[in-house]
Amino acid sequence: MRREVKVDPVSLASGVVIAALGALLLVDSAGGLHLSLGWMAVVLTAAVGAIFMLSGLLGGSGGKNPE
Repeated sequence: MRREVKVDPVSLASGVVIAALGALLLVDSAGGLHLSLGWMAVVLTAAVGAIFMLSGLLGGSGGKNPE
């Protein structure tokens, strides 16, 4: 019998935020955008803040196993 696959919405949303951040850095390094160090710091802070906000809103368990 197969176990049911459970998706952790916090991990999924955090992965999307990190992937978007990586895509932005890739476009910047390819020359498509020119972001200064100050703007990179703002984007990185916003990404970390979005992950924390999603964790709070979606009820992350903080690494604890709810079973």
